[in-house]
Amino acid sequence: MDRREAEALYDQGKEPTVVKLLEFDEENQKLKEKIASSNLDSTNSSKPPSSDRPGIKRYEKNTEQKGERNPGGQPGHKGSHRELIPTEKVNKVVPVLPKTCGRCKRPLPQDIEKVKIVGEPFRYQTTEIPPISPIITEYQCHKTQCDCGCLNRAELPEEVRASQFEPRLTGLIAYMTGVHRIPRRGIEVLLETLLNTPISLGSVQNLLEETSSALKPIDQKLKEALDREPVLNIDETGWKHKDWLWIFVAQTFVYFQIAASRSSDVLKSVLGEFYDGIICADRFGAYTKYHKGLMQICWAHLKRDILGITEISQSPCAIAFTNYLLEAKKELFHRWYAFRGGGMTRSRLIEETLPVRQKIRQCLEEHQDVRDRSVRKLARNLLKRYDHLFTFIFKEGVSPTNNIAERGIRPAVQWRKICFGNRSDNGRLLTARLLTVTRTCLLQGRNPFEFLVEAISSYRCGNPAPSLI
Repeated sequence: MDRREAEALYDQGKEPTVVKLLEFDEENQKLKEKIASSNLDSTNSSKPPSSDRPGIKRYEKNTEQKGERNPGGQPGHKGSHRELIPTEKVNKVVPVLPKTCGRCKRPLPQDIEKVKIVGEPFRYQTTEIPPISPIITEYQCHKTQCDCGCLNRAELPEEVRASQFEPRLTGLIAYMTGVHRIPRRGIEVLLETLLNTPISLGSVQNLLEETSSALKPIDQKLKEALDREPVLNIDETGWKHKDWLWIFVAQTFVYFQIAASRSSDVLKSVLGEFYDGIICADRFGAYTKYHKGLMQICWAHLKRDILGITEISQSPCAIAFTNYLLEAKKELFHRWYAFRGGGMTRSRLIEETLPVRQKIRQCLEEHQDVRDRSVRKLARNLLKRYDHLFTFIFKEGVSPTNNIAERGIRPAVQWRKICFGNRSDNGRLLTARLLTVTRTCLLQGRNPFEFLVEAISSYRCGNPAPSLI
């Protein structure tokens, strides 16, 4: 608009001028939000850390506290060190004797039988691995002749007939794939270089597909147990090629599924039409559309959303709103940590957080009709889901954040960056099953490699699969 157009608008009177100014103000606000959105990252929005540009500082220190602590272990921190193995369990003991006397400098005997030993020796242990040579077993199926004259040839044992590679080697390939995210070609090179076991790329893939079949009943039982869990932490992330990786974290196990959708249909396919327990998640619409029962909205996500408003708007309303909610969150979590540490009962936690919860509701009600669009939008959204903000205060086993699901899905995100997703349904099933079984083993304190070996052995012998329930 130039000066002539502005004067013409002014001459039209008060009402047209006010309407035009409001239009300009709304357009200006949208442009500010668009510019500010470029500054949003995982520290002030729901964007995943993997989407951050290089150089993002995730944790800013308070300037008043900066410099108070040096990097590394702090005073009083109990260090960790390698424990000595009992002498009777070591493979080799090498006695070391002093060569010369520290006083007279005379040479000392080097035969332990000819010297006088005083006290206990200083013990120092080193560890080495021997050259690895695979154990190769040859099965010779002989042909024998019966008294009736019939020639009979022995058949290979059923567990051997399945593959030329034994369960431990097959389990190692699955373990390196699912836990350490080593690509197929990397496994091929590693086996030949370190284990002296040449193997083709096709054989590696065939063994992984066999492992997927061996894990199918284990994976299915975990899926069937999900809807019986009282609390589930759920999260999802992109998995290339328009796929989505979902994680469901129960108290004693983890379940992964790769789906072509991020919608509530995935929740229905995994949990059924209705789920009676408590879902802990962020404010993504798929969860609220599916689940009509109790939820716990993740306060870590909520904090980032609140901080994101300060990037979008610097209006007095936005500053007052965000500062108030952040202070209320700090007060709320101060009492939560006291309860979690055993210094407060559940009933006292409910009583002491009541004023804070009431203040948060009042703050949201006061800001649901303000002019600042980002503040108004968040206030209305949280009022609609107000009861889901404080489920952790009242219910056992519920955490105020969804960090357990986010930590659980992080190794899968690292895997995604290497493998670039899956290109087939069999590949998706393999990935989800390996993640489900290995992450559950780690959660339960079990050795995932040994469990994979047991599952593969049972599958080849036709025995029931081991259970993670």
